[in-house]
Amino acid sequence: MQPWIQQTRNGFEMAEEEINRLEALPVQGEQSCMVQTDMKKWNQKEGNWPQMAYRNMIVLHAIGRGWLQPNFTGMELIDETI
Repeated sequence: MQPWIQQTRNGFEMAEEEINRLEALPVQGEQSCMVQTDMKKWNQKEGNWPQMAYRNMIVLHAIGRGWLQPNFTGMELIDETI
C-alpha cells in the first residue's frame, strides 16, 4: 500500500513546496522600492547625496515629507463623531 502523499501527487514535489512555504524568504515590496527611489531623488535635489550618512538622509527625507512631526506618533486616536 502506498502512503497517502504518493497517492495524491508526487511526494517530492509536495515536500519541496512545503519547505518553500515554511522557509519563505523576505522580499522587498513595491511600496518600499518607491519610497527609496523618492528618497534618493529628494536627497539629490537637496544636495545630500552621496556625501551624507544614509541614516541622516532617511531622517531628513521623513521630515521633509512631513512624516516626522512633533507630538505626533501616528498612534493617536481620532474621534470622528465631532
